[in-house]
Amino acid sequence: MTAGAESNWGRWGPDDERGALNLLTPDTVVDAARLVRDGRVFALGLPVQPRGVPMTPHRPAIVHLMARDGGDYAAGAVAPDDIGTADDYLALPVHGTTHVDALCHLWYGGQLYNGYSPTEVRSSGASKLGIDKIPPIVARGVLLDVAGLHGVDHLEAGHPIGPDELDAAAAAQDVEVRPGDVLLVRTGWLKVFDSDPDLYHRLQPGITIDAVPWIVARDVVAVGSDNSAVERFPAPSGNVPVHRRLLRDYGVHLMELMMLDALAAAGAHEFLFVASPLRITRGAGSPLNPIAIT
Repeated sequence: MTAGAESNWGRWGPDDERGALNLLTPDTVVDAARLVRDGRVFALGLPVQPRGVPMTPHRPAIVHLMARDGGDYAAGAVAPDDIGTADDYLALPVHGTTHVDALCHLWYGGQLYNGYSPTEVRSSGASKLGIDKIPPIVARGVLLDVAGLHGVDHLEAGHPIGPDELDAAAAAQDVEVRPGDVLLVRTGWLKVFDSDPDLYHRLQPGITIDAVPWIVARDVVAVGSDNSAVERFPAPSGNVPVHRRLLRDYGVHLMELMMLDALAAAGAHEFLFVASPLRITRGAGSPLNPIAIT
């Protein structure tokens, strides 16, 4: 494999499939755990339900079915010892709710992260860079509340977040982004979904390609946001340029559709972040139920 210019290819060896998550170590976990002071726990994942939550229009809706419920017993089903049980099935696109992208999720120029071939991703799944290759994410989390920086509930449609705003938010919130951090960027855009779902999907605020050097210079392991793309969408500089650079070039995982309002309202800008992807063998991503603990 040959490393492209300005990338993390080869940084953790020619066979690396974890990307920037290699920066997480037992020491970074211990340091992150020391941030817990008052025991407040914030759930950052959307409810998993077929309606009332953002769903990218090109993806199928979540389907939740009951395999067994009270109606079966009312219709005459008999259980041993008079015990009833409920059981259910769930079908969903793994990128259709709060989720993390695997490094196999995107490629360009005929190469995946670290120079792997896109032919490694087939109808049977990804033999390289799949979501099953990454560990549970336990790290120091940092919230940069850009909407709060501007004193608004949410940023305007298409608002670009560049390095200057990230610097300003960090300074205003008295927090420093460090190597091994999970960076969360709040736009407030989830608030728009209830009033205007079409606008929510059509023109989203988010980080720009200019923010990528800022992020990679700080050795961030993952970036999450409350929109469906993390980055500004659509981007004037081409199709998902931040995905291209962070996922494919630097091996930085992206987490989308996160709920960050309660965390911002509590003024929590530094915390223990915990998120464990489902171990979907050869998967291109995973639903995620991330939490922040202060």
